[in-house]
Amino acid sequence: MEDTNNQDDPMDDDNVDDSIDIEEDDGDMEEEELNPQVRLDNNIILQRLNHNDPGVTNLSVSLSEGYFNTIKWKEEGDCIVNNTQLKKFRISFNSSINYWLGKEWEHGHDLPTREQLQDFFSCVYQNSSIVSIIFTSIQIFKFGGDILEGLGGHPSLIRLDIEFGKLGSTGCEALGKVLAHTNSKLRDLRLPNCDLVDEGIRTLCGALMGNNRLQKLCLSGNRRITSAGWRVLSTVLQHPNCKLTTLRLISNSINDEGADVLGGAVTVSSLQSLILGYNPGISSRGWQTLLTHLSQSAIEHLDLNDNKVDDNGLAILASISTLKSLDICNNRPITPAGWQSFFNSLQRRGTQLVKLNISGNEVRNICAAALSSLLRNMNRLKTLNMNCMVNFEQQSDNSVYITPTGWISLFTTLQGSNLDLADLSLGSNSIDDEGMQLLVRLVSSMSAMKHLNLGHNPLVTPAGWQALAGYLQSPNFALEELHLDENNINDDTMITFANALSHNKTLKVLNLYQDDNTDEDDNELITHRGWEAVSSLLCNKSSIMDTYNSNHILHRLGDHDEYYAYPLDRIPNHLAESLELNKNKDKVEVARQKILQTHFSTENFDASHIQEFLDMELQVLPPVIAWIGRPTDDDWIGKRVSGLSTMFNLVRRLPDLFDSSPQKKSMKRKRN
Repeated sequence: MEDTNNQDDPMDDDNVDDSIDIEEDDGDMEEEELNPQVRLDNNIILQRLNHNDPGVTNLSVSLSEGYFNTIKWKEEGDCIVNNTQLKKFRISFNSSINYWLGKEWEHGHDLPTREQLQDFFSCVYQNSSIVSIIFTSIQIFKFGGDILEGLGGHPSLIRLDIEFGKLGSTGCEALGKVLAHTNSKLRDLRLPNCDLVDEGIRTLCGALMGNNRLQKLCLSGNRRITSAGWRVLSTVLQHPNCKLTTLRLISNSINDEGADVLGGAVTVSSLQSLILGYNPGISSRGWQTLLTHLSQSAIEHLDLNDNKVDDNGLAILASISTLKSLDICNNRPITPAGWQSFFNSLQRRGTQLVKLNISGNEVRNICAAALSSLLRNMNRLKTLNMNCMVNFEQQSDNSVYITPTGWISLFTTLQGSNLDLADLSLGSNSIDDEGMQLLVRLVSSMSAMKHLNLGHNPLVTPAGWQALAGYLQSPNFALEELHLDENNINDDTMITFANALSHNKTLKVLNLYQDDNTDEDDNELITHRGWEAVSSLLCNKSSIMDTYNSNHILHRLGDHDEYYAYPLDRIPNHLAESLELNKNKDKVEVARQKILQTHFSTENFDASHIQEFLDMELQVLPPVIAWIGRPTDDDWIGKRVSGLSTMFNLVRRLPDLFDSSPQKKSMKRKRN
């Protein structure tokens, strides 16, 4: 298996607040939408910083762009020093190579001088609102160590990331001084892919011995750390001063010896979350040893994805009664018999699990009865991931672990259960139309459901998707994300979905991504006809009221942060514009912009629409005029137009309304 560092690290959390713990999940989508990353790449952003714009809380500064060098940080740095809105600060070097902080490069590299960097970081040190600083692709040598050491005792810094760089002994010593600072507020330290070695770990652990504030530590992707390094870390975990609750060790070179040492330390530590995804150096026997240790601990969150846990290890895992979150996806040594026994054990003993990921495993039809019996009574469970119950390495009927019949049996048994999920993933499976109809009936009763992934279920036909369209209109519908990628959705199905979403107020993401390579003869499944239905959903042009009542919530049709399910030239431009407008959080202004752009812009001006204003009662006109002239936010996303041209056309048609003389007012009263 290939290195999975880029997928799992660093822990990308944006919900950073001094008064609460930083969330463990890999980011909060809504938080990202409300606080999008802003790049410092022009004078407008500098001005917004200077004006303490509340829309700039997540700032990215690139040291590889010449604009950084044009700013006189000693004179203009007050935009950082006095800013009270900044929370998250990313400092990066956008290149295929890492930047040695402050190193003089050969002629041709437009990089900041040491003096410019000192002035810039001096501003960062004095800011009292930044809670998160992230260094990306930056290596630390002597000058960089001095810069890093300056963060010691920062008045508000809670989280520090140094990712995809190189710390070296100098960086580790500087970081040790930051951790040892008496006024340090640092609670979250993340050092993924920093080429750490045992000596660096010893330096950091020496500082951690006296630190009782750090709660989260990420050392993922540092494959040069040996058992000696893990032994030193285990000593810290057992120290009475240590308050670590979360330890991330994804894609390291931990072997059986290291697993034994770490496992023993966890039993007497304060750790609640242990993330050990993809550590192929630990054998099945090594996992049994580690899990035996954990069964005597108070661990609550455990991530063991892509490892060599077998049936014996899984049996030990079932005995850990404190677990609230378990990720054990892609552990191929576990057999169907092992899974069946695991499900039965959890049912007998009871479980507190809130989150369970068993995707990519050999959970076959014979396990369905035990699994459904377990799930029926898991009323605390909120997240369930059962993606990829298929062996993609095989090309036979035996490669499908849960067949269509198995899914039908599972969904039938779960009808009327206590299960109320918020997040359900069933992508890349063999659910068919009958299974889909049963699934829709099941999720329709789940009022907590926010995210549903049904991507790549190719056995579902338009008839099955018709049942899903009915769910989109369910009174219990609270879904925010629906993933239907790689499902051969066509025009008719797309039109059905668009009609079903006409009054929806919750769905933000409808992922319809379709790989071009799967479409024979380059025939487009969704053509202009299907896209026009979505366009009309987002911006109905029939009348002003129809535009106002359009869907202003849905803003993504593709995967991740892509607006588009297909290349841009395959969907209408106005659809792309509507999707972008819908990303704005001020939905009143979104509706206003759609009305202005559709009915009153220069290219779309329709004089008949002015008549709608002229026909209004006189007392209604003042708020209407205020609505026309309302300004948009500075951080507006997408196209925007001013209402001034509409105001001008209205004034031309109602000149008496703006004449304050008594005679004119009398004439207006008589006229009305």
